[in-house]
Amino acid sequence: MAYIDSGNMPWQPNFSLSVEGEDITDIVRENLVNLTLKDHGAGSKKSDEITFSVVSATLKLPAKGVKISVALGFGGELVNKGTFVVDARSSGQASGGQRIVEITARAFSKTNERGHSTLQSQKTRSFSDITLGDFMLTLASEHGLTARVDSRLVNVPVEHIDQLGESDMNLVTRIAGECGAVSKITHDYWVLSPRDSDTTISGKPLPVRTLTPDMCEQWRYHDNSDHPDVSAKGSGTMIIPYIDSADGGKQKMLTVGSGEPVFHYPTPQPSLKDAQYVAGGSTKHVEKKLRGMSLTLTGTPALMGMTAEGKITTEGFGRVEDRDWKISRVEFRLQSKGLIISVELE
Repeated sequence: MAYIDSGNMPWQPNFSLSVEGEDITDIVRENLVNLTLKDHGAGSKKSDEITFSVVSATLKLPAKGVKISVALGFGGELVNKGTFVVDARSSGQASGGQRIVEITARAFSKTNERGHSTLQSQKTRSFSDITLGDFMLTLASEHGLTARVDSRLVNVPVEHIDQLGESDMNLVTRIAGECGAVSKITHDYWVLSPRDSDTTISGKPLPVRTLTPDMCEQWRYHDNSDHPDVSAKGSGTMIIPYIDSADGGKQKMLTVGSGEPVFHYPTPQPSLKDAQYVAGGSTKHVEKKLRGMSLTLTGTPALMGMTAEGKITTEGFGRVEDRDWKISRVEFRLQSKGLIISVELE
């Protein structure tokens, strides 16, 4: 069984791990088999997670709900990747009869032990005359989370929200989609940001990294041109019902796009403005899914700061492939052959 060669020399991939503040890096380093960190974009319903496997006769399996902090990088230059909640652990016999331990921890854990299991509980209630900022503050505080809402969304008014047998997680995902935004629970924060944001939650411009073919072990571009795009003429139609209070509360329809296929949005919106939010968020989301790139990179110190939702420019791949992208998913894999980074772009 091959172990990972890591350390403090500048050319060596390196990491740090701590459990509830107790550093276990040296214990894990000696017989580490693999370490993988997955960072998903806010549009995904998947949680960021870290998984690592280590051969050890004495390493104690951590309790579910325990928090693990991780940093990755090279030599003494490590980038903090956040704190994760232990969600799964296992042990067994590796080749040669040795004991191997595997631990998975997630930024959003559904475990009852200090996780976020209550987010899945269904509720029935209503919210009226509230801003998105206050709405997120209310829901986040109910689950021991801190709301982080983009400044462009904080004061967006919401006339009325009905939560009918719906979990808070689904509710926020739905409302975010209607407003052209995305939500994500990560590292004790509940984040709400515009889908096409070029800035961080604090308002700072997102750094743009340039990737070239010589940085890649392999890459692939795809264009799903047969996917319906309601933002293009003749490429699909979206019909959204809404209530026109100025016309006696009659239900009317907002039609966006043209041609087939035709999509009927299931939930009537309380106003034309709300229907337009739905249309804007949906068409932008579909448009961004039309094209994508997958790249496998050899890890370098300059790439360690990459995160989902970050900005990428590709150069030298081809006339069609070279463009600006957003990272929808990034995965760091520390293996016996080194540090490998897989990036999904949209």
